[in-house]
Amino acid sequence: MQNVICALRGAVLFVGRLPYLSFHSTVTSATVVGLDTEIKKRVKGNKQWMSSRCFVFDGTLSHETILDGSVGILFADPGSEIGEILTKEAGPEKLSANPTWAPELIATCFEILTSNPDLYPEILNRSFPFNRLAPAKKIQDDDRIINVLRIIIENPEETINVLELANEIGMSESWLQHEFKNVVGLPIRAFRKWFRIKSAVIAIKDGASLADAALSAGFYDQAHFTNAFREIFGISPSSVFQKGKSIRWYIQNEQIEKILRAP
Repeated sequence: MQNVICALRGAVLFVGRLPYLSFHSTVTSATVVGLDTEIKKRVKGNKQWMSSRCFVFDGTLSHETILDGSVGILFADPGSEIGEILTKEAGPEKLSANPTWAPELIATCFEILTSNPDLYPEILNRSFPFNRLAPAKKIQDDDRIINVLRIIIENPEETINVLELANEIGMSESWLQHEFKNVVGLPIRAFRKWFRIKSAVIAIKDGASLADAALSAGFYDQAHFTNAFREIFGISPSSVFQKGKSIRWYIQNEQIEKILRAP
């Protein structure tokens, strides 16, 4: 069976098989569903295992997971709309099981596994949680946000100073942060992090080695990329992109990139 990776709207959906995940934490909010059987999970400091068909959790919670068979895992930046949905569902304990929408997400994962990649956009847009998102604002309505995006994307290796960006385009720092998230769907620093990861994944998809993909996306080296990838997904890129393992992809062709390429 092929693994599937779909990236869109500040989130990544993985459907397929993954190895046992030892204790780890991430910077993302996430939900995991078992497609063949229940998932076993436990929180660090607790000897008791929990079993469920679906868990929703705050990635900052150190946890261990046993994945038997195929799974679907949705990772989202906590500053995104999807991340906010998952964080709310995880609750004050930062971990919950079997939300009401779990059957819908399981059905979506099965449909993704059995469908042609050309159908992924249509499947995802009508499925949870993407069907609950507010329509994205038009980026072309604000040249100042376009300029900020261009600076970030054309200089992926540069550290971001939000105050300097705000001064450069004539906005206050707080207003830039507010408008950027309204238009792009992610805070500025989160966008830079996800965009670099996405750029590296696209390079891998196109045949680049992990080392070359890391450099092309603005990381210092492969180790820097590996640490950033593990920080988001709790697993190394070499475990996901194993040689000889076939992957089906859908990476959203964002309106952002179309506008930035326009003359």
